[in-house]
Amino acid sequence: MGQALSGLTPLDLTDVYRAALVQAVAALDAYVHDVVLDRAVEIVMGVRPGGSNTKVGLHFGAVSDLISAPNTLELQMRSKVLVNERLSMETFQKPDDIAKAFAMVGIGAIWSSAFGQSGAEPAKIALSVVVRRRNQIAHRCDMDPSAVSTYLALSDADASDAIDTVERTVTALDSLL
Repeated sequence: MGQALSGLTPLDLTDVYRAALVQAVAALDAYVHDVVLDRAVEIVMGVRPGGSNTKVGLHFGAVSDLISAPNTLELQMRSKVLVNERLSMETFQKPDDIAKAFAMVGIGAIWSSAFGQSGAEPAKIALSVVVRRRNQIAHRCDMDPSAVSTYLALSDADASDAIDTVERTVTALDSLL
């Protein structure tokens, strides 16, 4: 959209590129949450074996709600609500956080499985760069720390590369499912 608008207006469209980058990372986070939620509910339902020893941290009231579910459908619905409530306190954007989340529901060694031994580290670094920039935009207004009232540069190509990195990551992770 920013590329299409650039010829129509003299405005600085870098905020459109910043928004696109932030949205790409938000989409990644939502994707990981959805995968983990679906798998966690399947674990609670006994459809899948448990994942790693990582604790989800449901409180005793939540466990009581699950145990007292009168039927399978109610157990599934309660599981989805309670696990979703718990996962909503987490972000899954950084490579290590994504790996821990997937391991929690039984999907291990995601980076080497998705990208191969030689591609895992470069993929993690590329995603980390995008997430770091997203955090700079979201938490520091993308201001240049070395210059007063100056934004860091961000071109349409930079934003497109960031979005492509996120898309490659999701596509590779999704191939493991």
